[in-house]
Amino acid sequence: MDNQQINNKLLFKLIINKQELFKIRINSIKGLLLYFLIGGFYMKNKKIQDNSISILGLGNGGHAFAAYAKSKGYKVKIWNRSRSVLKAIKKNKGVTSSGLLEGHFDIDFVSPSIHKVIEESKLIMVVTTANAHKEIAARIAPYLDDNQIVVLNPGRTGGAIEVSNSIRENNGPFKPQVVEAQSLLFVSRCSKPGQVTISGIKRRVPVSAFPSCDNNEIIPFLSDLNSAFGETESVLNTSFDNIGAIFHPTPLLLNVARCEDPNVHYRHYIDGVSPSVASFLEKMDNERVTVAAAYGVRAITLQKWLHSVYGSNGSNLCETIHNTKEYQNVMAPSTLNVRYIFEDIPTGLIPLASFGEAAEVQTPFINAIINLANCMFNKDYRSLGRTIESLELHKIPFYLLKEYVTLADEFYIEIMKQESVLEK
Repeated sequence: MDNQQINNKLLFKLIINKQELFKIRINSIKGLLLYFLIGGFYMKNKKIQDNSISILGLGNGGHAFAAYAKSKGYKVKIWNRSRSVLKAIKKNKGVTSSGLLEGHFDIDFVSPSIHKVIEESKLIMVVTTANAHKEIAARIAPYLDDNQIVVLNPGRTGGAIEVSNSIRENNGPFKPQVVEAQSLLFVSRCSKPGQVTISGIKRRVPVSAFPSCDNNEIIPFLSDLNSAFGETESVLNTSFDNIGAIFHPTPLLLNVARCEDPNVHYRHYIDGVSPSVASFLEKMDNERVTVAAAYGVRAITLQKWLHSVYGSNGSNLCETIHNTKEYQNVMAPSTLNVRYIFEDIPTGLIPLASFGEAAEVQTPFINAIINLANCMFNKDYRSLGRTIESLELHKIPFYLLKEYVTLADEFYIEIMKQESVLEK
């Protein structure tokens, strides 16, 4: 960034103006009223407990987190949108785990009432699909406390920013800390509600708070849960290292005939990634890494990620994927109505392309998969997904975004200070 960019008065006026400040004040007033009407009276005298963890979402990852956290001695409370899942877990008297974690684990509190589940917990682990993050944030916002930590497992691309915006609009005086994990800690599968098999636990899961200036205060709570959780520079790093956006939808769409054939069962990574598919993945991955670089972020490549997380090696991406033991028995979905499509495209590929467009980085291979999905499913994922505009980042020049995710609200204060100096 040169001096002309730093001292550009018009830039500061673009970012902070009276209309934007008025909007922020109005949202704060609305949130304050909502707090006193709903959350304030409910949360009064509720003490936050460091050893209490709430898990929102009971898919594969939620089941794994519930069993694992209980095995580590936490008080575990769970919520799920579907009451039938909660009833099954109550009937099972907890979660039974096999694989890397063996045993039956009683759950301390099971409820369809999301505000009751999150009360008193230090860690609130959101393990829903990423396209549900905004809604979940709006539902829990009035009941949150400053001392709680909301963790997105994972955040995909832009998750922490989206959730923070939603909490700000619905919460008022409290500003709980929001953390984004780069990927899910576990490789796990549920055979049925109340039963989970954990086949892998990642060696390292980068995490960052939004803003990242809070990392030193927050990350130790996650490291206590599992040492694989490690600090990374900012949520731009976790967002641009969204490996699932590359690994999930593309092999599925390029094997669509297999997926739709009821007589064919194949492994997503081992059978679904041929040398040609891997070559296409590498081209998409190069675009992801280039977009990240435009924002001053050094993203990890797919092949290096596989080695870092699973210890996998190979002379090329295809070989490295096939040498990943945790992928050997991961079956491909038997339907296209799966999160690989409805989650990873709108919260992965769409924001990656949007960030690229804002920084004038071309992403033809990423766009090819988006266009294929749009045609195949008769949807406009670009209008449904996370974008620079929907994340409210469009008024911040891309070369200042790294400073924004470090400082968040303090960024605006610094901008206003600079504007004041320039006007003198």
